[in-house]
Amino acid sequence: MSLKAIAHCARRGGREFLVVPAASLEEWAQSQNLTPRQAMKAALAAGVFPECYERNFPCLSAAQQLRLFQAQVLVAGLGGLGGALAVFLARTGVGRFLLADGDAFAPSNLNRQLLADAGTLGQNKAQVTARHLQDLNPAIEAEAFTDFLQARNLKELLPRVDLVVDGLDTMAARRVVATAAWEQAVPLVHGAVTGRFGQVATLMPEDAGGLERLLNVLDTEPEAAREVLAPTVALVASLQAMEAVRVLLGQPPAYRGALAHFDGDTGRLEIIPLA
Repeated sequence: MSLKAIAHCARRGGREFLVVPAASLEEWAQSQNLTPRQAMKAALAAGVFPECYERNFPCLSAAQQLRLFQAQVLVAGLGGLGGALAVFLARTGVGRFLLADGDAFAPSNLNRQLLADAGTLGQNKAQVTARHLQDLNPAIEAEAFTDFLQARNLKELLPRVDLVVDGLDTMAARRVVATAAWEQAVPLVHGAVTGRFGQVATLMPEDAGGLERLLNVLDTEPEAAREVLAPTVALVASLQAMEAVRVLLGQPPAYRGALAHFDGDTGRLEIIPLA
C-alpha cells in the first residue's frame, strides 16, 4: 500500500495538502520493515506531511520539511538558549542534532533552562536534551557530546553539520566556536542574553570580514553579568531558531552582517548593521 493511499487531504490557507496520521504511518512502516526515521523521510519525499508536522503547513512545504529533516545542526551549549533552541528546532522539523555540553543541570538553572527540573538536576545537559528530543520524535537522531567544545574536538564535529547555533554563556567559548565555524565554512547563528536584554547575529562563511565583526561584538558583551530572565531566553532562542530555519532552507538570513538587539525594558527590537 502506498503512503498516499493511507493519507487524507486537508486544506489550510486556501491550499490543499496530504497528511498521514501517526498511527497509520507507524503501521505502514512496520509493514515495510522501515524504521520511524525511514518512514518519515519517505512520507515527506512523497509530499505527505506526517501528523507531527502538519501544523507547519503552509509555512513550510513538504519539500522544505524534508530538507529540515535531513539537516544536521550542532547546538553549542544546552543551557537556557541551547536547550530551548534544540526543542524549537526539533518541533519545527530539524531531524539530526549534535548536542554539545560538558555541564550538568543545577538548581540555579531552574529559573530559565527549559529542560532543568527536579528529575534532571545533576544530569549532563546534552544527554538530557538528546533523550527529550527522541521522546518528542523517535525519528530524530540526537547525539550527545558530553565534553565542552574546544578547537580540537570542533575539528571533528563541524564537518558533520550544516549549521552551528550558539547557546554558550562565555565570551571565550563563543570565540572558539565562532572561529572554528568560520575556518571550516559552517554558518553560525550567535545568540546571547543578560537580564532583560538579548542579541542575535549570523555569520555566513562567504561574508568577507564577518568573523572579525562578530568577534568585535563578542568583545563588548558584559562577561560578569549573570542575571538572566526566562522570557528573555525564550525570545532570543526563538529569534535564533527562526534564523536557523532560514539558513537551513537556503533563504536570506535576517541577521547577516547585522545585530538584532532586544531591549526588554522598552520592548524594542533594533537591527544594527555591523560595520
